[in-house]
Amino acid sequence: MRCPQHGSQSVGQALATRRIPPAFRPSIKSLDSAPFSRRARHCSRPNAAAVLTALFLTTGVTLAAEAVTSRPPKLTELFRDDVVARGRGVEVKRSQLDEAFVAHRAKLAAMGQPVSPAQRTLLEAQLLRQLIFTQILTNRVLETDRPVASEAAEKHLKEAREQAVSEEAFYRQLKAAGITPERYQQDVIESALAQAVIQRELNSTIGVSDAQVREFYNTGSDVLVRVMQADLEKMVKDPACTPSQLAQLKERIDEVRKANLAHLQQPERVRVSHVFFATRDRKTEEPLLEAQLKLKRQQIEKIRKRALEGEDFSKLVMEFSEDRGLKETKGEYTFTRDDPFAPEFKAAAFSLELGKLSDVVTSTLGYHVIKLLERIPAKKLELDKVAVEVKKFLAQQEAQRAMPEYLARLSKEVGVEILDAKYQTELSADLEPQKR
Repeated sequence: MRCPQHGSQSVGQALATRRIPPAFRPSIKSLDSAPFSRRARHCSRPNAAAVLTALFLTTGVTLAAEAVTSRPPKLTELFRDDVVARGRGVEVKRSQLDEAFVAHRAKLAAMGQPVSPAQRTLLEAQLLRQLIFTQILTNRVLETDRPVASEAAEKHLKEAREQAVSEEAFYRQLKAAGITPERYQQDVIESALAQAVIQRELNSTIGVSDAQVREFYNTGSDVLVRVMQADLEKMVKDPACTPSQLAQLKERIDEVRKANLAHLQQPERVRVSHVFFATRDRKTEEPLLEAQLKLKRQQIEKIRKRALEGEDFSKLVMEFSEDRGLKETKGEYTFTRDDPFAPEFKAAAFSLELGKLSDVVTSTLGYHVIKLLERIPAKKLELDKVAVEVKKFLAQQEAQRAMPEYLARLSKEVGVEILDAKYQTELSADLEPQKR
């Protein structure tokens, strides 16, 4: 027996690699790094080199046939569109995998994460896994799943649009990722249907006791800790495992516990109000001209002066701020040093004395004048305030742990075969394909 090894991911990073749909969105390392995958329980092995098979012209397309029709021939008519995976009710063609790869590569490139040739085969294998399981799961949809999936898809689409600064920006982001709006909507709907099936067939069967919640709250022990502790007990009995390996795993267990307990600590927070002037056009998101920037700077400095002279700052916020969420927030925000706010904004907010105004702060978003309304000290959250979230987190971990076996069982039921040899090694543990 080989001595098990564990990576150095934080618990959040480790679990994120095995999120259930709609997170069938693989990262380059997700197959090897997931703590509850079968492969993670053994020593790692090198990946096979990424070698693309050549595409050959089909004999059925001739110049004469092309001359008969006025439309340009499709790529699938010019090139072989081989089936790369199949099973009962499942068929993934090369064109589908290529389309998924191109879109995902464009998305990664937009985030500054280019795909190297050495990574291509592994990424394609992960995308193939996604396509296979999406088909398997959507084939299992019941009528009762559709309303649940529809609601989830609508919520996802709404949130995606709201996160973009404008409708135009949303569509630009899709274009940059190589995805059409129609394709994006279809992917979201399919993912929501798959998630609804998983919720009904797997998640609904998982229970977490109050004792487990209390143990997490008091000691930081979760599903991942219990898995590693079980491995540690096996390693102690295994003469092949060295003292340093035992020490490393013990250290990893302690790190996960400490990270879990840290999540129960509410860090120092500040509650602020601010006047905001954007330095980009609100429709196009293009930078404003120098003269426009100068005028806005003068305007916000005048507002700051009025506040210093005694005018009600909250009224000035509501009258002048260009914050898109002004109606909902009244210009007020509560956040920690780690929350995703502009660094310049956070630095100014945390440096203020209670009730004081900042100078004009320039961020990548625009100009701000900030007032500190409240400073909230760090503390450990009470159990009754976190119990629901802790139970949800532990249930998600249990679902992620059960996911590989669940998906492998579904794959076996429909007899999935991987027909392209270069993906068989990468997916054998997940799919258990039948030999041809």
